[in-house]
Amino acid sequence: MEKAEGVQSQPEETQPDLYSRHIQSFVNLAEKDFSKALEQFGFSVWHSLSPKDAAVCREKAGLKLEYFDYYNRGTAAAMENKWAEAVADLRAALKADPDFAPAAFNLALCLEKLERFDEAREVWRNYLQMLDRVQERIKRGVASDAEAALEKARVQQHLDLLGKN
Repeated sequence: MEKAEGVQSQPEETQPDLYSRHIQSFVNLAEKDFSKALEQFGFSVWHSLSPKDAAVCREKAGLKLEYFDYYNRGTAAAMENKWAEAVADLRAALKADPDFAPAAFNLALCLEKLERFDEAREVWRNYLQMLDRVQERIKRGVASDAEAALEKARVQQHLDLLGKN
């Protein structure tokens, strides 16, 4: 098969599929004009976005960001080793929902990466207190007292090690 002149082709396995191209087109247009992107692609595409991209779209649409938006952005920033950005978003998640344990957990890890050990220890202690709140355990996905006890022991051991730094 001949390649058309001036057309660059990628190996078939690296070409984005139609769905991926559709989502990327939505994101590209949303960065310029969010209303037009929704009009052209519909609201359902927004629900197909990554959590980070969805948070960006919520913000561009002028919608109030929720604790999970900040958490998703913070976690994505951490995955990109953008520790200070992650800390800011995870703190915002905890401000929006002070008992959102996953945000506290990730915040403590990010603070450790920044070598802000005093702050990390404080966040770890707050995380342990969150685990003590029985009703919050169920709401936040820690399924049983045994799992919560195991998690508390693991974090306490980590805190003990962190205290030696």
